[in-house]
Amino acid sequence: MFVPDSNSNEPNKVLIQVEQEVLDDLQHRLQHTRWPLDMANDDWGYGTNGQYLQSLATYWATAYDWRAQEHWLNTFNHYRTEVDGLTLHYIHERSAEPNAIPVLLLHGWPGSFVQMLRLLPLLVNPSANGFPNAQAFHVVVASLPGFGFSDAPQQPGLNQEGFARAMSKLMHDVLGYQRYGTRGSDIGGTTIDQMARHFPQQIIGAHLTQIIAAGAPAPTNATAAEKKFIDAGAALANTELSYARQHMQKPQTLAYGLNDSPVGLAAWIIEKYRSWGDTKGNIESRFSKDFLLTTLMTYWLSNNIGPSVRTYAEMVRNRGNTNRIEVPVGFLMSLNDMFPPAPREWAERTHNVVHFTETATGGHFLEWEEPSVVAQDMQQFFASVR
Repeated sequence: MFVPDSNSNEPNKVLIQVEQEVLDDLQHRLQHTRWPLDMANDDWGYGTNGQYLQSLATYWATAYDWRAQEHWLNTFNHYRTEVDGLTLHYIHERSAEPNAIPVLLLHGWPGSFVQMLRLLPLLVNPSANGFPNAQAFHVVVASLPGFGFSDAPQQPGLNQEGFARAMSKLMHDVLGYQRYGTRGSDIGGTTIDQMARHFPQQIIGAHLTQIIAAGAPAPTNATAAEKKFIDAGAALANTELSYARQHMQKPQTLAYGLNDSPVGLAAWIIEKYRSWGDTKGNIESRFSKDFLLTTLMTYWLSNNIGPSVRTYAEMVRNRGNTNRIEVPVGFLMSLNDMFPPAPREWAERTHNVVHFTETATGGHFLEWEEPSVVAQDMQQFFASVR
């Protein structure tokens, strides 16, 4: 799936080049899907709508151009390198600005490194992208172990602390950044939390979006805003989080079907984009078919859908360090995320919050949905803590 970049003298630099037989196999599977009955589901109330899914599968089989997407992805600088016995994939784009800050961007599930690619140029070259005199960054976009184009763990037990060690070694040992910033959400955000707990001397600041606290107990001194947040999290646990329970409890049972059927994989993932993004029920108001399918391809081509959902099981089996995070933290809290937005006082219980912003536009996949909003907030936060 990768070939060395013959135009570069960097030994770890690669180009994405998927074998044609892999694409031919995908075509065969798409064309021979056995469709289930779907009825009274126009509002997606029973799950992924069959009519939309069939239209997406038809587009995938007849109009989606992976080679064009591959060419676009290869306009970025891709690398693969071994860390702790796993080969990690990452993009590394250096800014020409003399005061650029190194920053690591981490995705969650069901996201991928593709989620960051609209944000990346706004950070590397802000002046050319509508942000004159703004803070610039050397940007590293990494695929977490078992996600995207990084290798999957071959032994059980790799939780967010293990992810944090791998990401720290990538930034500090491989790339040589003694100090750097971080940005992430979802599993990427919990990985960054662990990086800040275990490697605080490396972290300039952590820029985060969510605090996922469904089912959290209310502190005795909870404010009205915190009580509202806790109640919303409890309601969410009863309506939306069945996927997470399956991931936590029996991920391998799920993995067989998702890894074998591209339509099954699409059904499991695109429903999350529709529900979690700021789509108001129209998935393509935020996410084009090409974006959705390229995201799906990162899971399909790598066989990483099983390892990615297993991450939830490893996480609950060993939650790791829960100490308060003392490095400077900036929150960009999305009011339209599926996960309820935490109030500042709740965030301050667990994080050293020095910057807190709310946005009424964009949802769970904020870097793709509203890259300018994220870039501007990052520029302000990191300029203040550097």
